[in-house]
Amino acid sequence: MMGRMIQKMANDEAKSFKLWRGTKALAAAALALSLFTSAAFTNPAAASGSLQQTTNAASLYASGTTHSATSYEEITDIVFNVMSNNYGEHVTIRYRGDTAGIDKKLQQVFKDVGAKDDYMRFVLKKMTWNWTSTAFEATIDFRMTYWETPEQSEAVREEVQKAVADKSIASKRNREQLLAMYEWVMGRLRYDRTLANHSAYAGLFGTEGTVCQGYALLLHRMLEETGYESRLVYGKAKGDLHIWNMVKLNGTWHHLDATLDDPAYGRSKLAYFMKPESVMLKDHTWDLAAYPRTEATTKSSK
Repeated sequence: MMGRMIQKMANDEAKSFKLWRGTKALAAAALALSLFTSAAFTNPAAASGSLQQTTNAASLYASGTTHSATSYEEITDIVFNVMSNNYGEHVTIRYRGDTAGIDKKLQQVFKDVGAKDDYMRFVLKKMTWNWTSTAFEATIDFRMTYWETPEQSEAVREEVQKAVADKSIASKRNREQLLAMYEWVMGRLRYDRTLANHSAYAGLFGTEGTVCQGYALLLHRMLEETGYESRLVYGKAKGDLHIWNMVKLNGTWHHLDATLDDPAYGRSKLAYFMKPESVMLKDHTWDLAAYPRTEATTKSSK
């Protein structure tokens, strides 16, 4: 049988995705941030502890390679491992199994790939896929593009490492340290009102700044580098598509929105720093089930 064609695009925060269908083309799909859900994942290559195993994994999951799979979970892991290998841009998978409903199942693969790593989820610019299939076999071709190159992401990491090693951040702990990082991000970045730049790298080293995606990615890197559990939240703020952060401190989750708190953006400073859902829900919306709940909201709802 032939797969239907489905194509979804969201090239920036201001655009919603649309659906196209065709009868002769194979299936295809592209990045739509709202499809992602929450999950945890450890890259087996990174966890191996063996340089030889890591080298072999890098070769195995190189961009342009072809793999076999007998489940959609295997497909998810293969695609993610190729993406994790220097932002691989292409992988082909030969799937053996029931192909009924393959279009919807590949959309779920797309969501599950994004759920494995928040930075990867939002540094991904677009993913497309197409397939040919019979009742029990399919050849699936995935292609990815990114907001950053591997070298640019490494430059972001190095800049973050220098920042958090400075005594203005390193000498502080807990809430004071979080505030120091929050203010560092707001002081270093400026909002790109052209909405053209979406990466942390563009915000740090570009000339036009970055949008909320870049703010959230940079803060996420800083939180991870200093050992805090962190999430990137996708939703809306004041009716517009938006991305912000959550951080876990002393067992409790809190929201942080450095974009809207940036004085240069025209908002009140620290209005969105370490806030519970009860505060954020006044002008933010998101899938509550996909993210950790905050203690203040949970207690108030009992």
